[in-house]
Amino acid sequence: DSAFSQTRLQLQDVETGEMILLDVTAGEQGPSEPVRIVYDGEVSTVSQATDLMKPASSSGKTSAGQSRAPGQDDGTQARRQPVRYSAPLPVLLTRYAAQSLYAPLRTLEAVPGVHPVSHHLPGRITTLYPSAPLTVTPLAAWGAGGRTVVALKLTSTVSRKVVLDPRALQGNFVTATFQHRWLGPAGTPEDTTTLYLVTEGRPDRAFIAEPARRNATAVHKTGGSVRREVSRAD
Repeated sequence: DSAFSQTRLQLQDVETGEMILLDVTAGEQGPSEPVRIVYDGEVSTVSQATDLMKPASSSGKTSAGQSRAPGQDDGTQARRQPVRYSAPLPVLLTRYAAQSLYAPLRTLEAVPGVHPVSHHLPGRITTLYPSAPLTVTPLAAWGAGGRTVVALKLTSTVSRKVVLDPRALQGNFVTATFQHRWLGPAGTPEDTTTLYLVTEGRPDRAFIAEPARRNATAVHKTGGSVRREVSRAD
C-alpha cells in the first residue's frame, strides 16, 4: 500500500502458458482497484491472442461503457471459440517443452490448454533404449489436448561417440525428438542431451514396465531344513 516506481511484472496464463509482461507503477493518491487483462474480441488461435490482448481499465468500465463490479465477467470469456492449434499438437508440445527447459520465459510460445503433469515414471528408465549404453532420467512433462510430452535426460556411459536412433526406442509413442542426434564420450560436455516423447494420455502407460529387481536373498535354517526368501521390488 505504498508508492513505487515503474516495475515490470512477468505473468503467465495458466490456461495457455502465454507469458504476459506488464509495466506497473503506483502513486500516493488514488483508490486501490484490481486490474484485469482481457482479450478484445474472439480468440481462437495463439497468434490472435497476442494481437488482441490489452489491459483493461481499472475504472470498472467495459468496452461498452457499462459499469461492472471488479472481477465480474464482462461476457468476453463466453465468446471464446473452440481451441484451434497453429501447428500439429505434437510439434507444439515438443517445442513448448524445449523452450520451458532451455529458453527464457519471455520467449515461451503459448499453447492453448497446456499444463504441467506428473509423468509417474521411475527415476531411472532402462527399458526405453536398451540397445545403447545410456542412462535415462525423466525431467518433466506437460499435457494438452489429450496428449503429453515427456522430457528425458540421456547421458552416455561409454568413452566413445553414441549415435542416437529413434527407431531403437521401445514403447508406444506418437513422436520422438532428440535435442541432439549424437552423444560424446562420457565425461565430456557433449555426453548429455534431452529426448522429447509425445504420448497419448498418461505417459507412464506408453513405456515398457521396468523389470522386477531382486533386492536380497536371505537363507534361514529351521530344524535342519533351509528356507530361501527372495524379496522383489514392486
